[in-house]
Amino acid sequence: MQQPSFEKQAEEVETFWAYQSTGLGMDHLTRTEIQRRPLAEDEVRIRVAAAATNYRDLALAKGEYLPHMKRPFVPLSEGAGIVTEVGGKVTDLKIGDAVLGHYTRDWLEGEFYVQYHDSKVGGPVDGWLAQEVIMPRRAVLEVPKGWTLEQAASLAVSGVTAWRALGGSKDSLAQLAGQYVLIEGTGNVSLQALDIAAKAGALPVVLTSRPHHQQALLEMGACAVIGPGSLEQRRQWILEVTQGHGVSLAIDVIGGDTLLSLVLPLMREEGRVAIVGFLDSPKVSGDLIGPMLRGMLRLEGVSVGSRQNFVDLLTFMQHHNLRPKIAARYSPDEIQQALTHRVDGLGKIVIVVDPCIAGRAVS
Repeated sequence: MQQPSFEKQAEEVETFWAYQSTGLGMDHLTRTEIQRRPLAEDEVRIRVAAAATNYRDLALAKGEYLPHMKRPFVPLSEGAGIVTEVGGKVTDLKIGDAVLGHYTRDWLEGEFYVQYHDSKVGGPVDGWLAQEVIMPRRAVLEVPKGWTLEQAASLAVSGVTAWRALGGSKDSLAQLAGQYVLIEGTGNVSLQALDIAAKAGALPVVLTSRPHHQQALLEMGACAVIGPGSLEQRRQWILEVTQGHGVSLAIDVIGGDTLLSLVLPLMREEGRVAIVGFLDSPKVSGDLIGPMLRGMLRLEGVSVGSRQNFVDLLTFMQHHNLRPKIAARYSPDEIQQALTHRVDGLGKIVIVVDPCIAGRAVS
């Protein structure tokens, strides 16, 4: 059976479908028709193949995060597709090219500035839960050879966050070789961090409440998997694994009491804690300053990364033959189920927007 071609120009239609968040609550995720507009000279029109979900998408939809954000907007921050039209000043992409989108569109390289928040895709900027999207050329990267578009759609937030949490550069990763790295949970940031840290020669210790994934995590490169237990029990188990030395780097996605009572006491001198989430609580009640000063620790907030970080991540993954893992697939009209589904497997939840091309590998 002949495979559909990637080389398909933009169809001559006046509208396209998209889902919008029109208010606070899951019931306000609604499908609508949006009027097409001409491209600016530096823009690219993309036929969406697949998009992927993150915790941020659920929190925005429910109004638990940034409830005063201007609406409506098209949700989902991660996606990939095929170029169907390019603006007059875009000379390095052509119709048929497979591309994926950068999340913080204006953060190209270097330091982060607060105004970059306004350029985040999937709110406030329109995201990928649509038949097509328009992106500025600067926010588009080419899909690596051999990847499917579903895989390419699964990295812009979770993958880049993991990359920066681990240091954000090849040189930083090299310094982790032989060092213990604590990774909390089996969410997608944590899984990406495990993949990358293991390939960099680090010794990842994974903390999980799902011990049935132990074998899979060990096969991914974990040197130890710590299952359910009290904070005191888990702390002792991790100290045993690290021969009493503790960890040089911790990737904290939980926050709250876990940060104070488990993570900080496990840190080696001059260690670093990358804070990337607050699944338990964003509030800390207790002695935070004391442990930091005693151990000369560094706490760093990580909120995804720059376009250059993304490029570096893709280069690293290609070199080490890493691919994002996919745990479940949904159709666009199942977006509410996709956002609320607690998947038991390991990997991303993907929205298959165009089944004809989403699973095809890029040659």
